[in-house]
Amino acid sequence: MFRKLFGGGAPQSSTHEAGQHLFQQGMKAASEYRTAEAIALYTRSFETNPNPAPLINRAKLYRWRILFEEAIRDLETAMRLDKQQGDEFAVPLMNELRECKLLAENRFNGKRGLFIEDLRSKGFDHVAGRIADSIFQGNGQLLGYHLVNEVDNVKKFENLSDFPSVKTLLTNWMKDQRVIDQALADPRIRGGYGPKRDIFEAMVCVYDYADMAKLRDTIVRKIWCLLNPPSQMQTIWEASLRDAIRPSTSR
Repeated sequence: MFRKLFGGGAPQSSTHEAGQHLFQQGMKAASEYRTAEAIALYTRSFETNPNPAPLINRAKLYRWRILFEEAIRDLETAMRLDKQQGDEFAVPLMNELRECKLLAENRFNGKRGLFIEDLRSKGFDHVAGRIADSIFQGNGQLLGYHLVNEVDNVKKFENLSDFPSVKTLLTNWMKDQRVIDQALADPRIRGGYGPKRDIFEAMVCVYDYADMAKLRDTIVRKIWCLLNPPSQMQTIWEASLRDAIRPSTSR
């Protein structure tokens, strides 16, 4: 697909070749979960040679990070460019854009202010608990799956310094990626979790990045404490969370 978008093997201008090289570097970085670097490379690729391909890939990374507004912006621009350059990928782009807009509905339907005010008045612990309760309804398997899935997603796609609770888990109890992969491999739980994940993303995407990161991290901490009663590990856990969360400005 992206070979076609970049014109295949036909001789191209120097800017085209530079854009393609940056795009390929971005794909390599993304495949190795160097997400911030991949986003930067896709950005440079697009700026060097405006083309749908880096925007499509950058939108996918934004979607993994639950940054739907950024993903929608990239997909809309990619659709316009694709139409100008042959309209080959209208259907997959349209489907992706529709899914992002559906999940991000509460961010754009005029209710966002209510969500933000609720968070400000009731606090992260209260809202995090309510989200987990309303989505997973006390199902231990789904709660555990969500915890591990969030740890995996944060490890691969986020700035870990913005998620101190996840960092604590990765540092102390979830160091081995094989353990994470094994926990996420159960097809029965994964099938039941998929629709719940959509609801989760639709709820947390309402908030701007700093609040969303803190809320996601708080949900992870609350689930861990719910599923793991206090023990000799609790001292390590509490010590690691003494400092306030300081979200990074980078995305």
